[in-house]
Amino acid sequence: MKKEYILRVLLLSWLLTVVVVSYGQKEDFRVEIHTQGSVSNQQFKPYELCCDIGYNLTDRLFVNLRGESAIALFKIGGQKDYYTNYIYGANAGYTMLKNDICNLDVRVGFGDNLRKKQDWKYNYYDAGVYAHIGKYKLKPCVGFGIRRYHSRNSLFKNYTRFYASIGISFGS
Repeated sequence: MKKEYILRVLLLSWLLTVVVVSYGQKEDFRVEIHTQGSVSNQQFKPYELCCDIGYNLTDRLFVNLRGESAIALFKIGGQKDYYTNYIYGANAGYTMLKNDICNLDVRVGFGDNLRKKQDWKYNYYDAGVYAHIGKYKLKPCVGFGIRRYHSRNSLFKNYTRFYASIGISFGS
């Protein structure tokens, strides 16, 4: 438990350093830190803490690499349980609307927990719409989307969930 806590603190410190160093740079790189979750079903509720580090290919087209720390809350047959996972993925998107008030992105992505000593082995596919609010380099962002969880073991079925996301972004 202590090792995991130290690892998370180091990861967060590294991410904040990336944001601070990138703040003065040209906006070719993008960084997003956000949390997302779904509360639509009592049987399965996923929550993820996400970090996207990406590159703006053009003024509107971008790609991101994603890391997630996920917790999945289950209630199956009246029995409550949870599983934690670390997921790696990628996504690509396009900024449909770009002005001083809001940048509106559409993106699709995929990810996998690589099935190494994970509680619940799965991969996912998702699509979402994200709004980056304001004209400054560091912007709050909100998003909505849909994610398909494809289970890789017989204990769990496949799930499709709508999610909401909130966080901060730089370079978007």
